[in-house]
Amino acid sequence: MTVRWDAAADGGTVATAELRAEYDRMAAELEALVGAPLAALPAARTDRDVTELVETYRPRQRDLVDLLLSDGEITSVEHDRLVEHLSGARPPAKAPAPPPAAADAPIAAAPVASEGALPPARPVAELLRTYQIASLKQAGAVRARRQISFAEYMALKRHFETAENEGAGPGGLR
Repeated sequence: MTVRWDAAADGGTVATAELRAEYDRMAAELEALVGAPLAALPAARTDRDVTELVETYRPRQRDLVDLLLSDGEITSVEHDRLVEHLSGARPPAKAPAPPPAAADAPIAAAPVASEGALPPARPVAELLRTYQIASLKQAGAVRARRQISFAEYMALKRHFETAENEGAGPGGLR
């Protein structure tokens, strides 16, 4: 959409009233072209649930939720849902105090897990066979999936380090 004026013979400028009238005409023409489809867009969409709204917009402040409503990004029902979510999602003012018994006990008095409480570590040969481990990197991946304990991982690490050192020639070179 464009507007053109012929240059005045005296080189003067276009009157403000004439500019305003042309602007109003263009605004009405634009509203006729896209106004109705855009105005119906939020009504045609079904309201989304809170989970989808939070994942999409990640609201943190009420002002931002209000802006989403004014921009037509969300409906008034969705706005109310997000406002309710924000009011209920506030973190507590301060962390709860620890139980008095734990606060009075010195750190050194904390119970230490005895070796009898931990499950026994399986032999390295069984671990290699069960998980088909051929390298320390694979052992790390199995440990990351929490399929083996830390003690079992350390046993595998020692196994691969000794195997690497035994494979080295004189002077530690291969």
